[in-house]
Amino acid sequence: MKPLRNSAVGFLAVSVLALLGIAGVPSVRAGEKAKHPAKPLLWKVEGGGLEKSSYLFGTIHLGDPAVTNLHPAARKAFDEAQALYTEVPMDVESQMAIVPMIMRKDGKTLDESIGGELSKRLDEELKIINPALDSTPFQPMATWMAGMTLPLLADQMAGRKALDLVLWEEAANAGKSTAGIETAESQIGIFAELTEEDQTAMLSESLRMLKKERDEGTDTKKEMLAAYVSGETDQINAVLDKGMAEMKAGPQAVLSEKFMKRLLDDRNVTMAETIDGILKKEPGKSHFFAVGSGHLTTAASIRGHLEVAGYTVTRIEE
Repeated sequence: MKPLRNSAVGFLAVSVLALLGIAGVPSVRAGEKAKHPAKPLLWKVEGGGLEKSSYLFGTIHLGDPAVTNLHPAARKAFDEAQALYTEVPMDVESQMAIVPMIMRKDGKTLDESIGGELSKRLDEELKIINPALDSTPFQPMATWMAGMTLPLLADQMAGRKALDLVLWEEAANAGKSTAGIETAESQIGIFAELTEEDQTAMLSESLRMLKKERDEGTDTKKEMLAAYVSGETDQINAVLDKGMAEMKAGPQAVLSEKFMKRLLDDRNVTMAETIDGILKKEPGKSHFFAVGSGHLTTAASIRGHLEVAGYTVTRIEE
């Protein structure tokens, strides 16, 4: 279930924003492969009674050598830290526990729920991703699962590990303590609380935007990678802002805005509270918190909430 877990944590970065035609700001020339990000999305957390510095690290839920090869400053902070926290736990037991959460509860198949026309569009899109694919594996799954898996499916089939997973596996192998800031139940609950009508609309929008990108010859994942590798928060925020603007202009504007508040702003508050609790419980330990970059670069970010809580949060750029 590794692809499932990477999809769940990656929805903010890909399945909503990347599907909405985001125009990224290229920071890597065509044909040129970055050795590692030009700047790390890394912040040092001090003060507030801490005896050791801890770190906030922005990730991207994609796999690419330019991303998974950490900037030296991020590598140093990661190596020094005694504990790694990702958004959700990534151990095998946690992965397996997700399986029943993403299964349908209404006794229907996916096709029965979404209807013939949308089922046909889904199968057509899967064939474009890979001619051997069809919707059979999705039939017992919740509708939202199909919608959010599609944008990441090609990467998953290629076996590319997202940065979050790479960090988790390395930390576990190094004997660091590992845990999630959130539970899988709380994260999946954001999707599960959507009505079936909203979930179907989400799937339809995913299919529409995948076709739109293909017709326009754009590749949002490459654009997002370029912004991330630049290490420039204004470039990353430009990607996020453009995505938000396109959502508000799209046919599912009300649903998208409500959903993104739950997915980004509300979670920033709860994740900051959890991080604060961890730091207060173990002030003599260096912690490395790895979360999607959008949770750290935007105005209502986790780091902003931690500053309000009394910590000093300083960007490390080199």
